[in-house]
Amino acid sequence: MTTVAAPPGRVRRTSTSARPPARVRARSRARVVPTTRRAGRVGRVGRVGTLLALFTVFALVSAVVFHVVLAQHQLELDRLNTRIAQEQRVYEQRRLTTSLLASPQRIIQEAERLGLVVPPEPAQYLYVDGAPMPSLGDGATADTLTDWTNAKPNLGNAQP
Repeated sequence: MTTVAAPPGRVRRTSTSARPPARVRARSRARVVPTTRRAGRVGRVGRVGTLLALFTVFALVSAVVFHVVLAQHQLELDRLNTRIAQEQRVYEQRRLTTSLLASPQRIIQEAERLGLVVPPEPAQYLYVDGAPMPSLGDGATADTLTDWTNAKPNLGNAQP
């Protein structure tokens, strides 16, 4: 019979006891986890972490974009408010100019410059033949619009 020698580094015991060798026992206690299961857990955690990181980046970029747009609109509002204030000043200046030009004293001065004179007191009324005369006591004015056919021939043909 031929005997086979044990590989080097490995000691073979020849005992008849039922107890397995210590080295074998240590291996039997170790639990082998399939690599696919461990990789699945790591992959799931990695995917959740990646999604959480992407969501965080998206939220931060969205906040920055929102603030940029908000700042741009605020600048536009500031420009519009400045322009409104300028136009209000121009409007007030023009109102002042108009009120000065429409003042009675200025109108009298302009009329005198053109050669017009102030009418004598009291005012003189012009009478038109055929037009009804107002009553002195009631304060009503003449109604020449209804009596236009009576008053027109007396006014003349010349048109300004």
